Amino acid sequence: MKINEKLPIILQKVCAGFPSPATDYLEDEINLNEELISNKASTFLIRVSGHSMVQENIYDGDVLIVDRSLNIQNRSVAVLNYQGQLVVKKILKRNNSFFLISNLGDQSNFIEITEDNETEVWGIVTYVIHKVKK
Repeated sequence: MKINEKLPIILQKVCAGFPSPATDYLEDEINLNEELISNKASTFLIRVSGHSMVQENIYDGDVLIVDRSLNIQNRSVAVLNYQGQLVVKKILKRNNSFFLISNLGDQSNFIEITEDNETEVWGIVTYVIHKVKK
C-alpha cells in the first residue's frame, strides 16, 4: 500500500463541537507520506486482525503505521513477534521490566517480556487508520 498522491486540504479546520461557517478555500495540498511518516526507511504498514486492542481504538481491519526506529516507551503500542506470531500490544514498564498488555472485555492480560519467551519488537505504532463506522 503506497500513499504517493498529494490530496487537497481545506484551510478551515473542522469543528468537532458546534458548526462554524464553511469555507471553500484550499490551503494547499497535503502529502500523506510527509504528514504521517517521519522515517520512511524504517516505516511499514500492517493490517490488524482481532479485537484485543479495541480499548486502544485499534479495531479488526485497521491499518497501522509502524516505525522501527523508535524506542519503546512506557505505554507504547508496538508490533511484536511474540513466540513466532505477529501481535500488536501496549507495552507497560514497571521497575526495570516491560510487559505486554491486551484488554479483552473487563480482563487485562499482562505478559512479561523476557529472553525466554522469544519476543522481538518490530516497531512502534505511530498512527492507526480505520474507517469511521456507519
